[in-house]
Amino acid sequence: GDRASSPEKKPRPPKSLWWNVFASRACLCFQALGSVMVLVVLGVVALTYYTTVVLVYGPAALDDRDNNNNAAGAWVVLAIYHVLIVMTLWSYFACVLTDPGRVPPGWAPPPEDEEDERVRTSNSEKRRRFCRKCTAWKPERSHHCSVCGRCVLKMDHHCVWVASCVGAYNYKHFILFLLYTFAACVFDAVALASTFVSYWADVHDGSHREKTDEEKMTMAAVFVTFFVDVAFAASLLGFIVMHANLNFSNMTTIEMYEKKKTLPWRYDRGKRKNFTEVFGTTIALWFLPLHSAHQMRRLLDVSRLSGGSYPRMVEDGLDPIAPVSVAGDPPRGSRGDDGEELAACGLCVGSRGGGVVVGKKSGGRSRDA
Repeated sequence: GDRASSPEKKPRPPKSLWWNVFASRACLCFQALGSVMVLVVLGVVALTYYTTVVLVYGPAALDDRDNNNNAAGAWVVLAIYHVLIVMTLWSYFACVLTDPGRVPPGWAPPPEDEEDERVRTSNSEKRRRFCRKCTAWKPERSHHCSVCGRCVLKMDHHCVWVASCVGAYNYKHFILFLLYTFAACVFDAVALASTFVSYWADVHDGSHREKTDEEKMTMAAVFVTFFVDVAFAASLLGFIVMHANLNFSNMTTIEMYEKKKTLPWRYDRGKRKNFTEVFGTTIALWFLPLHSAHQMRRLLDVSRLSGGSYPRMVEDGLDPIAPVSVAGDPPRGSRGDDGEELAACGLCVGSRGGGVVVGKKSGGRSRDA
């Protein structure tokens, strides 16, 4: 009787449904957090700029008193500081606004080779990989990002600090952002250290006059900025060492965790070729968040195709039947050196909404045409 009178229990939803709801909400949180972190980065830059330029070295450089030897040194500090800040912001926004790498529409993997597939043990190494979320083939070394909602070529990780994924096309910009931010933080901390130390020396010296409220506020800003610089520099150092090792090994962060433990790593072509695959062969561009047309074609070939093909290969300057290029080698279908590539092809990275923009000429020619 009690069983009949008791209300029927509703069936509980499967665990997969709860997990999908949780993952969806987590992705929305990561997207919102990314926008906030961009503001945090700009806020930290504004804090260091206000303290270093407006409060400390700006007034010292503009001090026109006679026998003022500090003015020249202040101008030198300001010049170096502005160069580092400009390069930091340039690298940062290049990483934020550059598309990390889209899988081209219609991309298809090469025919299946059972013996080759048995050798490729990790998920990133397999050539025939299908993304169930995108309902499309995805190239070797690419992964689906749930936050961005698409597959990313040679995906390293999703970074909330840049509100985007770090992939084939913006990995160089990400590394430069780490390096320039570290250099700017260290330089700013050293530049503010003398002011910071002299203030506390005056506080403990009873022969000096009492500090004004304005001087106390300045020193409070110097104190906060100094420790922010030190904290960011210390945290960035570990990331720089890690990504330097990954770059010289031709490995991504994802691959570092999922790769087979036995060595050697199949994509490792030597430190020099591994480095030039990311930074290019033009030394002058190593320090700038830019890619030459020749380097963009190499990234397009190595990271995007992986032996597969897609309808617009010829328009992108690649030969569909040429061998696949490897790390540091010229891309298939390319002609001449970097200078000729820059003059002959307008291939470049688009913004978030776009992929690859093709110039007037293409370096490759299809034999099927």
